[in-house]
Amino acid sequence: MALSWFLLLSLTISTLLNIGLYSAAQDDRKAYIVYMGDSPKDEVSMAQLHVNMLQNVVGSDIAPASRLHSYKRSFNGFVAKLTGKEAQEMAGKEGVVSVFPSEKQELHTTRSWDFIGFPQQVKRSTLESDIIIGVIDTGIWPQSSSFDDKGFGPPPSKWKGSCQVSSNFSCNNKIIGAKYYKSDGFFVKGEILSPLDSDGHGTHTASAAAGGLVSGASLFGFGLGTARGGVPSARLAVYKVCWPYEGCQDADILAAFDDAIADGVDIISVSLGSSARDYFQNSIAIGAFHAMRKGILTSTSAGNNPSSLTNFSPWSISVAASTMDRNFVTNVQLGNDKIYEGTSINTFDMKNKQFPVIYGGDAPNTTANYDSSFSSRFDFDGHSFDETLRYCLGDSLDKNLVKGKIVLCDGYTLGTGAQSAGAVGVVMSGGASGKLADTYPLPLSSLSLEDSAKLYIYLNSSRKPTASIWKSKEKSDKLDPYIASYSSRGPNPITPNILKPNLAAPGAYILAAWPLYIPVSRIEGDNRIAAYNILSGTSMACPHASAAAAYVKSFHPTWSPAAIKSSLMTTAKPMTADLNSEAEFAYGSGLINPLKAAYPGLVYDIDENDYVNFLCGRYNAKLLKIITGNSKSSCSKGGDGTASDLNYPAFVVSASPLESINHVFNRTVTNVGSPTSTYKANLVAPPGLKITVNPSVLSFTSVGEKLSYAVTVQGTVDRKVVVSASLVWDDGACQVRSPIVPYIVYMGDLPKDEVSTSPLHFNMLQKVIDKSHIVAGSLLRSYKRSFNGFAAKLTKEEAQKMARMEGVVSVFPNRKKKLHTTRSWNFIGFPQQVKRSTVESDIIIGMFDSGIWPESSSFDDKGFGPPPSKWKGTCEVPSNFTCNNKIIGAKYYRSIGEYRQNDIKSPRDSGGHGTHTASTAAGAAVGTASLSGFAHGTARGGVPSARLAVYKICWNDEECYDVDILAAFDDAIADGVDIISASLGGFDPDNYFTNSIAIGSLHAVRKGILTSVSAGNGGPSLASVTNFSPWILSVAASTIDRQFFTKVQLGDHKIYEGISINTFDLNNKTFPLIYGGDFPNKTKGDYELLSRYCEKNSLDKNRVKGKIVFCDRISDSVGQEAFRAGAAGVIFQGRLAGDVVNSFALPATYLSVRHAAKIYMYMNSTRKPIASIWRSTEARNRLAPYIPAFSSRGPNPVSPNILKPDLAAPGVQILAAWSPIAPISFVLGDERTEAYNIITGTSMACPHASAAAAYVKSFHPSWSPAAIKSSLMTTGKGLIPTGEYNLTTHPMSTNLNPEGEFAYGSGQINPVKALSPGLLYDVEEIDYVKFLCGQGYDTKTLRIITADKSSCSLSEEINGSARDLNYPAFALTVSSSESVSHVFSRTVTNVGSPNSTYKANLAAPEGLKITVKPSVLRFTSVGQKLSYELKVKGIVDKFVESASLVWDDGIFQVRSPIAIYLEY
Repeated sequence: MALSWFLLLSLTISTLLNIGLYSAAQDDRKAYIVYMGDSPKDEVSMAQLHVNMLQNVVGSDIAPASRLHSYKRSFNGFVAKLTGKEAQEMAGKEGVVSVFPSEKQELHTTRSWDFIGFPQQVKRSTLESDIIIGVIDTGIWPQSSSFDDKGFGPPPSKWKGSCQVSSNFSCNNKIIGAKYYKSDGFFVKGEILSPLDSDGHGTHTASAAAGGLVSGASLFGFGLGTARGGVPSARLAVYKVCWPYEGCQDADILAAFDDAIADGVDIISVSLGSSARDYFQNSIAIGAFHAMRKGILTSTSAGNNPSSLTNFSPWSISVAASTMDRNFVTNVQLGNDKIYEGTSINTFDMKNKQFPVIYGGDAPNTTANYDSSFSSRFDFDGHSFDETLRYCLGDSLDKNLVKGKIVLCDGYTLGTGAQSAGAVGVVMSGGASGKLADTYPLPLSSLSLEDSAKLYIYLNSSRKPTASIWKSKEKSDKLDPYIASYSSRGPNPITPNILKPNLAAPGAYILAAWPLYIPVSRIEGDNRIAAYNILSGTSMACPHASAAAAYVKSFHPTWSPAAIKSSLMTTAKPMTADLNSEAEFAYGSGLINPLKAAYPGLVYDIDENDYVNFLCGRYNAKLLKIITGNSKSSCSKGGDGTASDLNYPAFVVSASPLESINHVFNRTVTNVGSPTSTYKANLVAPPGLKITVNPSVLSFTSVGEKLSYAVTVQGTVDRKVVVSASLVWDDGACQVRSPIVPYIVYMGDLPKDEVSTSPLHFNMLQKVIDKSHIVAGSLLRSYKRSFNGFAAKLTKEEAQKMARMEGVVSVFPNRKKKLHTTRSWNFIGFPQQVKRSTVESDIIIGMFDSGIWPESSSFDDKGFGPPPSKWKGTCEVPSNFTCNNKIIGAKYYRSIGEYRQNDIKSPRDSGGHGTHTASTAAGAAVGTASLSGFAHGTARGGVPSARLAVYKICWNDEECYDVDILAAFDDAIADGVDIISASLGGFDPDNYFTNSIAIGSLHAVRKGILTSVSAGNGGPSLASVTNFSPWILSVAASTIDRQFFTKVQLGDHKIYEGISINTFDLNNKTFPLIYGGDFPNKTKGDYELLSRYCEKNSLDKNRVKGKIVFCDRISDSVGQEAFRAGAAGVIFQGRLAGDVVNSFALPATYLSVRHAAKIYMYMNSTRKPIASIWRSTEARNRLAPYIPAFSSRGPNPVSPNILKPDLAAPGVQILAAWSPIAPISFVLGDERTEAYNIITGTSMACPHASAAAAYVKSFHPSWSPAAIKSSLMTTGKGLIPTGEYNLTTHPMSTNLNPEGEFAYGSGQINPVKALSPGLLYDVEEIDYVKFLCGQGYDTKTLRIITADKSSCSLSEEINGSARDLNYPAFALTVSSSESVSHVFSRTVTNVGSPNSTYKANLAAPEGLKITVKPSVLRFTSVGQKLSYELKVKGIVDKFVESASLVWDDGIFQVRSPIAIYLEY
């Protein structure tokens, strides 16, 4: 498990020749690692070399104190305090491989050995006691019985290390070496300045790997038995790099590797990691590479984030965490004697004593400004309510109300909030996964949502509710082993054709040694101490693999790291995708099997030259010579550096669904078994794949003999994410996985000379595809109208070759984007009678979506003349579609060539989404529009006279492929559109030039076209915004003053109000009411757990039909399942925000947990419960506007100092035109059709902003995209930083959205004011080029993109920072303890009164001082530009501090938000 820490960047300096100079420079300094490859072969003082290099960059006065550490024993490099500018200068020095910040890595937090078939009496080598495992972690507690050195002789003669002995620490013949590292020299009070373990984690991992046998070990009786490591006779060398408050710094990790390699360790065990980074900007990958070169294998934890693999270099072993047959349950007994089983490791024993129970939501700490609406959600009347969830966090609980009671908390909690308030216990509602059950500082049990609801019913029905939390019990987990939910999954984020993780090892509920001075929960105030503790995490899996590797090495001391790794992978026990759908990306080769690994029969060996050849696919020869210290290292033309031909003991190939695969892998195996042996190939392949091996028999005549073979994979793969196959030579297993993906090759701007791009693209493909006859079929599309590039079907290897070709900017997969799913115009102050320009009918909006329904009244062209003369586009007119003078162009795109049953092969919209967004932007005014009478009124777009050009790129599967998105941009730019509206986005942040929307919109900007995009529907998670390039307009969704409520009436006449859009009218007819969990679909297997949630295929049709079903969760799939099963209606319960409502395919409503509990109580107290669901009613949402939970939040994940989203626009419950063949609920079989529909999403917000931009452009056709964007942002209705707000002038507030500007950007859009903004922040193409220089793109790349003489001077590369782009907002990220001192430069253009004087009005929170120089701007003409500087100084003590600058001349108020926020 991860440590708690804070980041401290204040650096102490001991000796300075010029204190003033150094202090000034120190403000922006932090530790950087300068990596310089292998150690020099000649006798050079590396410390002096490093100081000399620093002198050239920082000056001779500062250089000695700036250097923090030199790596000089095993590789070359150093750590120094540098500014960002100095770091970039250092990166350009001869001999430097990489320069990167010293960032934090995180700790990835025994019957386990017996569980994997590795008993105590296993055969052992006499050399085991010569094996040394280096553990890089939090230190060690040498007094533990697990590290007793009784019976050990002196350290092996190969040991060259030392022991840092202090008053509290000494080594012995078991722990033969120990050191600690703290490169910044700063120690927090209370930290242990020795290798002594300061957290417990290091002691635990060391004993799991090599601890001695200790009988009778347990955690207060739990896990009782013999605790032991995998190699109890091995020696330990300890390298303490992790600290309780500050984590594990890259600089210290590299120092530990530097020492460990030189000290003579055999295996290095590293249970920590961070985010995915390039191999040679990753301290663990760098250290492991140099270890490999010295014959040392590094074992690493895969990571504890299922969506983010952290250790994946091919020369290390990455270990996933599997479960074992141990589980813990903790019962809760209520005062009514009902008992509910939960999970935790609870060592406390209440001895059945009952204590009062209180709900956390009923005990707010009002003295700390908490109320019962801590989670910032609101009731249906717009008021805070105690039904919203309380998580018992921080100081949110009232001590007077909670002390001496058991508190019920909604959601996961560590228990610290309840502990500090004096609670005697905690019950968590729907808490962590069972495999994450942990030890807490007070009695705690995590109950399921269903059982929590029953506890809640008891709480509200009893006058004096009481409960007792039992001590936990151990039980067997019959499904084991499978991969724990927290364990990081593949594929490999850097090299997808290298399988990661490599294998799995036990990582759940591991008993191992623990320091007697660290609380077992690792939480201050917990007085329990124990010599052994039970922890879970990939941190616990890693030492199992480390020990297994050591075990193999003890029998085969001459084997290379790759051979040992091969033996572990090829003998692993296969696991099943039935329990882990991600298959090999969850468990790699399978569950580790040390006994078999000692005798694998064959090994796949890899030497240093093979890795160099592999790296040639990513790095140049010059760099590799520096890394290896070998002047002969080179990348030959024959060495193409492909990952799939690295001699790896696993096979991975990627392809798109239903794509034809034809790929050959080459491998060589070495015989380490019987001298004379014959191996036959046994293949297992799924349907659709043909796998062959040539030769299929390998006959060896001696040990050490090498034989080669080829594996050919042919066929197609269905739509499964991972398809598992296997090749078995005798007793070794390798997994071969499918696919070939269409890759997009993006090549920048069109060539200026008259070159036909299609033949050029064809010729390029011929150079990378070996078989010329498949080249023509490989080219999917050439982009040739507005920019240069093409889409082609390529293997991973071919894509890598293509990426290295001259003139190629980027090569990336054809990934899918998702659609981001009207009183709204009046609500934002933009009435139907607003002033309009005669030019509006010449404005063309390009809609990138799912097509359009041209017959809708919203697209009637009555009164329209012919298209504007600038229009160069066309209309694809199949038999079922025609354009008109409103819809002047329409095309459709489907590069993959596959169509589903309801897809229409034309621009016609069969899903409704595209029709809805197009009419929101530019639909005509249509009176009496409604959805079955709801939202009755006039439906209209923001610019009803504008023209529409439709580009259908999204289909009924809601998939919008990158190939088609780029094709639409290519056409739209050339067609002559004025604004592009794209309500879609990806799943994860991309590099700007591997993102189709960012690429297309950049070329649009260069032609004067602004692209408006939806921010995404991934909120409220931070940095979830999916469209964030600075040249686009990113739009968040805000609410409007419309809400829908749907009541449920029970048979006892009680009525409860929920939310949904329910057009059905049951006329008060009642239906039997049942609970989904009681009626599982047993014909489909064990569905009891799923039927309570009404998930797909989980309900028994025969017993559900004609009834109203009560479900424990809300989702679209839940509504579909109830509909499929023939239910008469559905009632959902849960804790989603009240701003998210949908139309369902049957009568439905969504209730709060409290109301649902009352219905559940009624169901269980009535013999024949019945209910009726009423038709919805409309009501006013008094708190609107605010940003709903689903709307994606900033900060910008790629350029953190560019504010995103830019602004907010209505996106909740928007009425607009609809395709009459599309079900209004999106569910097939729902026969209700309507001409207008009400839907929600940032997809609905985007066209509001697109229309506003078109409106501004109709009055100012010569304004640039940046000028239009500036006018919208600076006139947005935003926050008053004092926290007070006025719904009319400043509707946005951190009271409703604590994320501040990261929720709503500059505020709510205001089109009328945007016409006359007074001042503009303009940005030209050259400004974006400078920005990109600062983002790391070089001159060569930018010249390809722009097709001109763009260049990055050194000053631009250093100073072209995001913060000084002329953006109409200010954002700055800082460290928690860092004193802020930053200057922003901006230039404004006068577009208001010719003679005007603007004064700066600043609003700033306490702790921040903001000044503007000059504070007065005097203009004498329209178009005049004046510059100013804004300086921010002070301390930031919360996540985001909101401030603002307003330039005011008495007529115009030009507002820019200022967001200063903490790194997170």
